[in-house]
Amino acid sequence: MWKQLSPLLAARRSMRLCGTDGKFDTSRALTTRLPAVPAAVPLYNARGRTVVLALDFDAKLHGSAQVDADVARVLAWLNECGGRAVTDTSTSGGRHILVPLATDTPLRVDDVRLLLSLLEARLPTFDKTPMFGTAHGCISVPGSRCREGGYRQLDGTLSDAVDAFTLRSERGVVARMVALLGGVSSEHRPGRRSAVATVAASLSYADRIIGTGDNRRLDPSYRRNSPVPAAVELFTRAGEIDTDRWPTPSEARQSAIAHAVLRGASASDLQASLSTELFAGLRHAYSRYGSPTAIATALRRDVDKALAWAASVGPQFRDVTHKNKHTGGEGSYGCFRNDPIRRNWLASAQVWINQEFPGSRQRPVLLATVQALAYSSALAGELVEGVPVVAVGGRSLSHAAGLMSESTVWSALRLLRDTPGSPVLRVARGAGQLADRYALTTPAAGRRPDRVALDRAHVEPVHASWSVLGLRGRGIYELVLNGQVSTVQDALAAAQLGSSAGYAALADLRSAGLITLERGVLAVGERTLDDVAASAGIDTIVSERITRHRAERVLWQTWLEIRFSTPSEADLAGPRGFEVTGWADPDLDARDSELMWAATMAAGPPDDRPSERSGFRTAVRTAA
Repeated sequence: MWKQLSPLLAARRSMRLCGTDGKFDTSRALTTRLPAVPAAVPLYNARGRTVVLALDFDAKLHGSAQVDADVARVLAWLNECGGRAVTDTSTSGGRHILVPLATDTPLRVDDVRLLLSLLEARLPTFDKTPMFGTAHGCISVPGSRCREGGYRQLDGTLSDAVDAFTLRSERGVVARMVALLGGVSSEHRPGRRSAVATVAASLSYADRIIGTGDNRRLDPSYRRNSPVPAAVELFTRAGEIDTDRWPTPSEARQSAIAHAVLRGASASDLQASLSTELFAGLRHAYSRYGSPTAIATALRRDVDKALAWAASVGPQFRDVTHKNKHTGGEGSYGCFRNDPIRRNWLASAQVWINQEFPGSRQRPVLLATVQALAYSSALAGELVEGVPVVAVGGRSLSHAAGLMSESTVWSALRLLRDTPGSPVLRVARGAGQLADRYALTTPAAGRRPDRVALDRAHVEPVHASWSVLGLRGRGIYELVLNGQVSTVQDALAAAQLGSSAGYAALADLRSAGLITLERGVLAVGERTLDDVAASAGIDTIVSERITRHRAERVLWQTWLEIRFSTPSEADLAGPRGFEVTGWADPDLDARDSELMWAATMAAGPPDDRPSERSGFRTAVRTAA
């Protein structure tokens, strides 16, 4: 059972073993053999996202009978919300509910925090600890050893459990349960956010809400079209309250409003509906406010809260697929694939990197970075005396580099700039809102690319699926895809990978279904990179990163405007005590002024708040 379920449940290829103190604090590589001590698998991947909702019920305080009652209630709610579940029982009487979520909408801790709080308030035996913390959040696997002795017993058959993790739950189960429990209220406000997160939330709200005033409603792309749950419809029509899910009429009322908002209703729509018999129960719930004006105010307040919540969970419902085709020359960037100047440069840059960084772990990152530079140059650059030149920031480049992290992109650019003979030359330092400007030059040393190298060089963005699969397998897959190799030995030699790294990359590609290996012959598998992207929820990750980058740019622009729009008295006095007209010291020439501007931008804002000094300075220095 461990062998079959642990790979389906684990978000990373690791496990945590239980020590003598009863805590899962020892990390080990995930094995197919059942560990000799109690073990748990991680719930969040390296990106801090999960596709499993793990609910833990403890029998120590309230007994196994209460555990069974709480589990039955949650399973009923999950069934209403389209969730599939696998349950097991420990020797102590505690139980787990494991809900395999849709893989194309992975969730973060913040996405499940509200639901966990709602369950904790309603279920005496529920423990929300396993789902908190991206680094330490873990759960025991059915069939594993218990701390009290014995083994966790799976409820049902192993084949049914495997089917549940294969078929998965419907999209948006977590958000639907929040709406079902009426948790969209002022009692459950989001935790303290950073400035970037706050601005990003505001931008997301503006993107997902249409209309103005009382006619604001959810964008059609994020709406639900399924029937309203029976309990919610019954309360809306007749005012009957299910006290198991709604402790007070306030939760029931907010649940009805949330379901209406998710289906496109506005405050004006609901105001008109309150006068009908189908909304008699909801009308009675608002009657406590007395006058029509007070009722309208309370309704508007509830709708505003529901709209803000619906906008935040919109991606959990949106049915998106990876529309861009990144292989075979299709897509909106197909015209750049064979750009002769940038293709020749990319081939030369790839040959240079393979010569300068053989066997280095940085080589796949550098290869992805130069490909992103070539594509960015073709998309928004120019030719200066036949040399491609492009002004691009690390944030924009991270998208073209296959969703590589921004810090990795900046490190790769720094390494390319500082290495002698590099094909990447920074010709202008970024200042203000202007990005660094790079010239894509011929490497100072190294052999010229041959026909094979030219065939492998494509001026296109790196597929975002490699952020999930790992860049080390990209070279092998492209060789197999283009029919340039057919054996393992040829693939490892052409990709310049050692045996250990090469066979690990081949294993990753085979498990993803991208390639097959039969009788020693490598071939393209049935799945494509687009399939991998769709199943991993890449579109959601891309959308969130774009929104975060927009928020960071808004904050950077705001800081620039505040810092440089109105000169202070010290600025006007000048460094040597004489008055300065405008922004520049009259004794400085244009070049000195430019250098001073660049130095000011590099230093960032003053460190008025030491506790936030490091993060803000990093954000300012790296703003594109």
